[in-house]
Amino acid sequence: MWNRKLKLRGVGGPKSEDASGRPEASRSVAGYAVSLGRRLLLSLGIVLVLFVNVGGLAQERPNGFYLASPLGLSAGYDNGFIANSEALDDTVVILTSPTFEWIKNTHRTSFSLDYQAEFEIFSRYQNLNAWEHSATLRYSYRIDSRLSFDAGDSFLSTTDASSRLADSQFLLPLGRFQQNSLFAGLKYRFSQRTQLFFRFDNAFTTMTLPAPLTNQFNLMTNAGTVTLDHTLTKHHSVTGSYSYVRVRPFDGNGSAGSSYPAVQTLNAGYLYTVNPGLLLRATGGVVRGPEFAYTAGGALEKQLGGLWLMAGFQRYLSFLGGFAPGVGTANGAIPFADGLLPNSVFEAASLRVRGNLTKRVGLDFNGQMGRASVVGRGVRSLIGQARVDYKLNDRLTVFARAEYYGQNVSEFSSFPLSRSRYFGGLEIVLSRPPETDVASRRRQQIPDAAAAPQAEELQAPEEK
Repeated sequence: MWNRKLKLRGVGGPKSEDASGRPEASRSVAGYAVSLGRRLLLSLGIVLVLFVNVGGLAQERPNGFYLASPLGLSAGYDNGFIANSEALDDTVVILTSPTFEWIKNTHRTSFSLDYQAEFEIFSRYQNLNAWEHSATLRYSYRIDSRLSFDAGDSFLSTTDASSRLADSQFLLPLGRFQQNSLFAGLKYRFSQRTQLFFRFDNAFTTMTLPAPLTNQFNLMTNAGTVTLDHTLTKHHSVTGSYSYVRVRPFDGNGSAGSSYPAVQTLNAGYLYTVNPGLLLRATGGVVRGPEFAYTAGGALEKQLGGLWLMAGFQRYLSFLGGFAPGVGTANGAIPFADGLLPNSVFEAASLRVRGNLTKRVGLDFNGQMGRASVVGRGVRSLIGQARVDYKLNDRLTVFARAEYYGQNVSEFSSFPLSRSRYFGGLEIVLSRPPETDVASRRRQQIPDAAAAPQAEELQAPEEK
């Protein structure tokens, strides 16, 4: 698309070595890793016994508790990650829990709450071991046939923000990163073709960084947005939006004093649906803040067999990672960003390919090249992520994943950043997520490969 643990306690590598040249710390770490690995495998077996026969049945309105994503286990090598201003490398084991989801639906309301945990275990740097969290709450209430209310909250706690935030424009060192994003909005439908949205967003972002950058990204962001959507024909739709954004240091001690100057944005978007397998998007607008700037973007989405190809360009305010509000037909790619940096603008070109090569082989590739000017410094970044899946059966999938993160300058190190990660693993479907009777009948009529990608809802930032 075109929108695109534990706290660090000082990582300086092994301090001394024994006669064999091995770090002294590794002798105890090795035993710890073996013990912890056995516990993880035991837990995996218990979970399989408890949930392997649980399935998601088609219902008119799904209700109850579900496991909405697979259980994942992977291992690999992480080279060049930054911790305490040093570039390190290590072998890593990652255990990703299923997404535990609770759903409650009635004829007027829809409520869901989900949680997912991830455990990251380093073989050498034990103090970097992490327990990461992501959770999402969604609520929707249909007041009448024209008016509806929506609200949601998304929470993420991670020590590896660069790999967890899909839209981050800056590569960050390892350190506890937390963000909580809340939104509430009203949607009024004038007709089948015209809708009006009022939305309020609030985000808190904190990150553990070494001095003198301790509070650099501890920010609170508020935004109010009004959006008008209009569908001209079945092929053409337009949107216009106005936003008022306020960013202030979370603890009041940031470099901008008590608050950054307010930012106002005015945007327009256009969506051309050539056919169900080909979409063209364009946006443009202006930003009024410390400096006057313009925003622009364009994207192409094309279905090629079982694959969807998405290529685009975007010029917008710099941010550490955000989510698309998901309201409107043509403006979904203009995000409200967590950790928004209103004093700089970034430009990014992106390419995304995802879908199925065959009935068993899946592909997900994401590439992004960006540039920005921060405090008079030209920042260039390159991000590439690729994953190939092979489906052994309905419940078991093996995969291989490779990632690269590069940046020419950084506030967190005195040298250019170059990080690569290589992992292999498996995913086990413990139960299938729920679906409605209507969706079940539609899926039987339309092959999976012909289904277009769904619009992204509010969620914890995409994992890699």
